[in-house]
Amino acid sequence: INVGIDLEKFRQVDSREIRDKYDITGKHIILGVASVWSQRKGLTDFIQLRSMLDPDIEIVLAGLTPQQIRDLPAGINGISRTENIDELVALYSAADVFLNPTYMDNFPATNLEALACGTPVITYKTGGSPEAVSDDCGLVVKKGDIPGLVSAINEIIHKGKENFSSNCRSRAVTLYDRNLKTMEYLDLYNSLL
Repeated sequence: INVGIDLEKFRQVDSREIRDKYDITGKHIILGVASVWSQRKGLTDFIQLRSMLDPDIEIVLAGLTPQQIRDLPAGINGISRTENIDELVALYSAADVFLNPTYMDNFPATNLEALACGTPVITYKTGGSPEAVSDDCGLVVKKGDIPGLVSAINEIIHKGKENFSSNCRSRAVTLYDRNLKTMEYLDLYNSLL
């Protein structure tokens, strides 16, 4: 039984205010979110990726330490960790792509949160990360394949987020609704009693 998320909180919202706040208006946004950024979460891959992307594409990384923010190259907008769910939802909604180049993970909730906000997911073929992604809501890339990430990002941007959004939300609602997952766990426990 997969983890579920709160679909009332994680949904597509108006992102104009968050775009203004972080000065990311008029650009394509690639979002990365982690509670702790490290090589394992793909921080180095984001830095390598920056030099390979068009200048009209901005990388936004949420969850960085102040030192990590100071060390970022131009074209990567670093944001400290936020406990504000509304701001996180607005960031997911503002993004054209949620990128999760994780090298080691079980079944990351960030992928599900992005889908619930209508944002396609690109992730490495690592652990349980690809399980959340289908062809109509994102792409899976071989671990460590930076040119593959560039190609996947360009493909989604070229097709347009709007061509993925309803599929992303539908997948989240169908497969990852916290209320349904809770009932599945209760049914399992009751069947074992």
